[in-house]
Amino acid sequence: MQKAFYTGLLFIALGIQSAGQATGRVAAVPDTFYNIRNEYNKQLQNHPGIKMTGNLQSNYLAEQKNIVYCRMGQRKLLLDVFSSKQNNNDSRTAILMIHGGGWKSGDRSMHYPLAQRLAILGYVCITPEYRLSAEALYPAAVYDIKAAIRWVRRNAKKYNIDTARIVVAGHSVGGELAAFMGATNGLSSFDGNNHNAQYSGNVNAVIDMDGILAFIHPESGEGDDSKKLSAATQWLGYSKTQKPELWKEASPLTYAGAVAAPVLFINSGVTRMHAGREDFIAVLNKYNIYSAVKTFKGSPHSFVFFNPWFDSTLIEIDKFCKKIFPQQKNLPAAELTVAQDGTGIFSTVQAAFDAIPLNNTKKIKISIKPGTYREKLFLDSTKNFVSLTGSDKMETILTWDDHTGKISPSGDTINTRTSWSCKIKADDFSANNITFQNDAGFTAGQAVALESDGDRAVFIDCRFIGNQDVLFLNNEKSRQWFQTCYIEGTTDFIFGAASAWFQKCEIFSKKNSHITAASTPAFNKMGFVFDSCVLKADTSLHNVSLGRPWRPNAHVVYMNCYIGSHIKPDGWSNWNNTENYKTARYAEYKNFGPSADPAKRVSWSRQLSDEEAREYSLKNFMQSWYPHK
Repeated sequence: MQKAFYTGLLFIALGIQSAGQATGRVAAVPDTFYNIRNEYNKQLQNHPGIKMTGNLQSNYLAEQKNIVYCRMGQRKLLLDVFSSKQNNNDSRTAILMIHGGGWKSGDRSMHYPLAQRLAILGYVCITPEYRLSAEALYPAAVYDIKAAIRWVRRNAKKYNIDTARIVVAGHSVGGELAAFMGATNGLSSFDGNNHNAQYSGNVNAVIDMDGILAFIHPESGEGDDSKKLSAATQWLGYSKTQKPELWKEASPLTYAGAVAAPVLFINSGVTRMHAGREDFIAVLNKYNIYSAVKTFKGSPHSFVFFNPWFDSTLIEIDKFCKKIFPQQKNLPAAELTVAQDGTGIFSTVQAAFDAIPLNNTKKIKISIKPGTYREKLFLDSTKNFVSLTGSDKMETILTWDDHTGKISPSGDTINTRTSWSCKIKADDFSANNITFQNDAGFTAGQAVALESDGDRAVFIDCRFIGNQDVLFLNNEKSRQWFQTCYIEGTTDFIFGAASAWFQKCEIFSKKNSHITAASTPAFNKMGFVFDSCVLKADTSLHNVSLGRPWRPNAHVVYMNCYIGSHIKPDGWSNWNNTENYKTARYAEYKNFGPSADPAKRVSWSRQLSDEEAREYSLKNFMQSWYPHK
């Protein structure tokens, strides 16, 4: 009796006659239940830390909305185009973004945030609408997306699109439709009667974000009509038991074969949304067609809309496209914005770092809006020419809390060289109005806030906050410039082998210990030079040294600096009677203040003559490189 009741309900809901599938009609009121706000409220209970990503406002973004790509009588199907305004003549990869919503709800605006940010990264993104199940049943949506692909090919020249690099991406049922497009390359039976028939509906790659690959499959949960009509039943017009051949026909897995496009699967932690994925990959492998899988464990089905997954999804799409299309050009020389409130291109600094292509040759500015960004940050050695700019150094804080002895997530014991909150390996890096911090605590031991290893590094109006071993200038071949910066710590809080010039910086000691621990190699003419800096501390401190030699030949010079009363009269320390002080190159010149008396200094340090001091020029220090703001 129950089965007969629901079968009757199915016919009533869809207007299906026993002789055939209904064609459907436009609903009086569109189904708007599936939207980002509703999903956010739904997911908050299990994922209280999630954040929505809003629409992007950027001077580099070009938007054209409500473009008609297909007409069927009075019905107009619309799409939107997002691209970068950067003056770049390189042809671009196109990405069609297909929204989800169970084939019956949702709309194309749901993917505006993702499309906008991909556009800034150098893609042309298209968000098409398609007919939902209340208006037209399967395969109408398939016909519509094929028509949108043909529209892209027709307008490729207008938007500078390479027609060999057309990607179709989608989330949920949009992912199913995207996979269907890639699997049915060359099958004219799904072209429909929509516009631009002279152009191909084939695609060159697919990004399936939690879209099932098979409706009739042990992993699939589609087609359960016992309590209410399933979304798939409403779209296909028949239940699974009535027309199993139709359910198979609508499954992307049915068509996977030699002409299928490469696929990136981005999946949530909801297992049933992966239905048919491994079988699909097995077919791709048979024909040596590339595929990749990224799974966000524990994430909800709607992961693509929210951080902490949105930024990672964006980066995975970019990486996949550059893998499939090596000719995809690097990021345009644009400004990338980071904002925790979702108004930037990224919500995390690391995501912005990840978006910069390897072997980068263009200047890229990353602007960070106010906030405390708790991230362990790493910039690869090939991601050069990056500038990091905060809106206010007191309000733009990059911090983490690793320290020696702490166990990392991988199970390793952290030491000084792995304790950094931020590590910069790239050359030609600059930062201004940023606080780099390690907040592990006063008694945590070695805890690096910033490790700077690249050559020609510039830091202006920045703060370096921590306790022991705060600023690690590790590369003996690097030159670094610090201007009007604030640096505070307890022990050896400026240390390493690099050549670093500190101009008009404030150095604040928080413990009776040592400011510097240089490990300058003998072949480096200069190590740490402090020019016109101010050395301060809490009034309770009276036994702080200017430095101790971490390695032989350590080189540190203070010139024209204010030396506060916290510095001990003899100035320097010999590192517990090691032999390094015998080769240390420690010197001062025209310092002033309560503890600047040269007569009281240790015998193995020296005061520079005027002639010797003239050797400490930017020209000699920088060696053909001059830092500028």
